[in-house]
Formats: sequence, structure tokens, C-alpha cells
Amino acid sequence: MHQLVRKGIDIELVLAGDGELRASIEALIAEFGLLEKVRITGWISGNEVREEMLAARGMVLPSFAEGLPVVVMEAMALRRPVLSTYIAGIPELVMPGETGWLFKAGDVNALAEALEEFLATPIATLQQMGETAYHRVLERHSIDTEASKLAALFRAGQLPQSQAIAASRNITR
Repeated sequence: MHQLVRKGIDIELVLAGDGELRASIEALIAEFGLLEKVRITGWISGNEVREEMLAARGMVLPSFAEGLPVVVMEAMALRRPVLSTYIAGIPELVMPGETGWLFKAGDVNALAEALEEFLATPIATLQQMGETAYHRVLERHSIDTEASKLAALFRAGQLPQSQAIAASRNITR
């Protein structure tokens, strides 16, 4: 954020959530003169998270350790491009130039470059990326599609009894 603001790039960042690092983050925001550029929501409900995502052009998750974050799937389901790191399952969904941007975890300069490119991308292009993201996440992670596949395996008797029981327990949660 500081790098971008120094370049005169207009940006606003909303940090959704709360936690033990909030005071440290607030101190850094103040230290770098970003009080008018960064807003921390504190704890918010799922509906409020959805509203924040819908109000945003994209979603940024500069994480060091994830599996396949639900928040990435949620953003894509809301037709938002995603900026995130090349870790774990994230590159399965985030395709550079198609559904978002990927950068190396811990590389502040790469994150700043991705944000700068994102902010320079025309809205129509971001909307197209959001559409592509939406279709990609539905293709790969739709609960209806996955439940249908599982039901077909049950009907065909292709799952051993122990796997069928375990799979049905996971679906009902």
C-alpha cells in the first residue's frame, strides 16, 4: 500500500475481520500514513463480508499458508478477480490474466506490482475476469455438482462401504 500511495496510485484497502494482530497493523497503517487508505472492519458477519466483496473490484489474499481458502472460492463465486500467492491449492483456481493474479508469498514488491497492474486494468476487463472466475469455481467446486457425482458413485456401487459412509458424513456437515 505504501509503495502504491507513494507513486500516487489511488487505492483503498478494506481489511475484513479482527484478531490479535490488529493493534500492530493499526500502528503500521499510522506509521506509513495510510489512515485514509486502509479501513479495518473488525469482526463482521458472513453477509457483511459478502457486501464488502461486492463493493470491491477484487479480493487480495497475500497468504503464507493455506489449503484452498474458502474466501477465494467465495470471491470468485461473487465474480471478483483474486490476487493471491502461489501456494497450495490457490493456483488451481487463480489463473494469472484470466481469473486474477498470483505472486510469490512474502514478496512485498511482487504484491505491489500485482496490485498496481490490477488497479490499472480496465473495469470491463476485471468484470470479464470475474465472469471467468465465477465459471471456474462453479466448474470445480459447486456443492451441487460434487454431490451429484457422489450420488452417481453411490448408485453405481463404485464406492466401498467404508468410503461411502465417510463421504456421506462429510457432505452432511
